[in-house]
Amino acid sequence: MSNVLLVDMEKCTGCKQCALACSLTKEDLFDPLRSRIKILKREKTAMSVQLLCEQCSGHPCTDACPEDALTRDEGTGIITVDADLCTGCGACAKVCPYHAIRLHPETEVPLICDLCGGDPYCVQHCVPEALMWVDETDERVKEKKKLRAARMAQYKSIIEES
Repeated sequence: MSNVLLVDMEKCTGCKQCALACSLTKEDLFDPLRSRIKILKREKTAMSVQLLCEQCSGHPCTDACPEDALTRDEGTGIITVDADLCTGCGACAKVCPYHAIRLHPETEVPLICDLCGGDPYCVQHCVPEALMWVDETDERVKEKKKLRAARMAQYKSIIEES
């Protein structure tokens, strides 16, 4: 059975442990700017919105890449970046419907969650359990969509305020 990553912003405290754990495992240093998960905070309400690759079925990021540097594993939905082909144009980030892709601050290669090969490190370090790596069932897929829709509504609200 495959798994699905659930992200519940109602449980998130905004501590950014997930982003630090991600940058440590991927970049060998603590730097949220190099993480594959972004935490957008709304200070007024203490609400945090988590932005990360949703392994969406439409995968517009791979379609937008003029160099074919991004590929999608059809089995897992994981997007892989070939850094040798990538020119850092950012086309993938511009089309991501979940605002999950940003470019590495030095190399400009897209930072995209790869679920750590099937055992997301961020989940292991999420103390409030806002990130959950659970068996994929029809109910969990529906829950993922519901949680994602809530996060995107909150994201839109934060962006409109700024």
